[in-house]
Amino acid sequence: MKTTGMTIKEIRVSKNIKQEAIYSNLISRNLLWQIENDKINTSYDVFKEILNRLNVSFDEFLYIQNNFKSTPLQELQNRYNNIYTSIEIEILIDLKNDIDAYIEHHQNYPLLKDLEKCLMAIIEIEQNDDFAKASSLVKPIWDRISKQNDWYWEDIQIMSHIFFMFEEETALNICKELFAKLNNYRDFQNADRLEISTLLNISTMLLSQNKLSDSLIYLNKCITLAEEKKYFIQWAYGLGTKAIIQSKETNSNKGLELLHQAINILKTINQTLLADTLQTDYNKYCSPS
Repeated sequence: MKTTGMTIKEIRVSKNIKQEAIYSNLISRNLLWQIENDKINTSYDVFKEILNRLNVSFDEFLYIQNNFKSTPLQELQNRYNNIYTSIEIEILIDLKNDIDAYIEHHQNYPLLKDLEKCLMAIIEIEQNDDFAKASSLVKPIWDRISKQNDWYWEDIQIMSHIFFMFEEETALNICKELFAKLNNYRDFQNADRLEISTLLNISTMLLSQNKLSDSLIYLNKCITLAEEKKYFIQWAYGLGTKAIIQSKETNSNKGLELLHQAINILKTINQTLLADTLQTDYNKYCSPS
């Protein structure tokens, strides 16, 4: 990884930005020289303004600094946040093992320890259908976050992945809090995707409890937002879940038509495993007893 000063200078020179455009009305020319040559560390406010003048975000700066690659920590977080479904158990286990290996050599990353617990809980549910054990694994996370005066982005992401592991009343209370806290991040990165995933998770939880009308309320919001934002995987999966509810509630033929539409969309975008999972869920919920 390159140094901070080296990266600032590399970006400035590459963009043909003169030194004066960076230091003018901010710091002296000599101070900029010292920063670019790693002679001194600058303050956060000065560093933020330098990035503004370079027209580079902090995240992009880190990416450039790491030779146009995510840092190992960013890579682990990205892999976790890009999990669409828990059905690919090998992917979850591989990620948990990689997080374990990182934690072994980097102890001061509480977020990764939380993600490790979340993965252990999800794996427990997928392999053993043991919600009680899963809940016990993630309960310390909820105990901590519930005592905070506010929730921040990582808190919201984590709770959106584990709320359904708790008993119904607690899960629904967590969801209400989740949506309230999401309002603070309405314009933040991937907030809409997180909201869509949370809506889908809530509707799935309520479906499993046979609360079809309540499930459909959240599901319709999920489908509308996913279509609007062009998150086609979540949109199609939402349609397939709606097909299950329709078949259970009123019209089996209409539900089957919607299911086939959802499965065709998923197969078209190379999400065959998700398409197969939808069919399996439909058979589970809608096959004659």
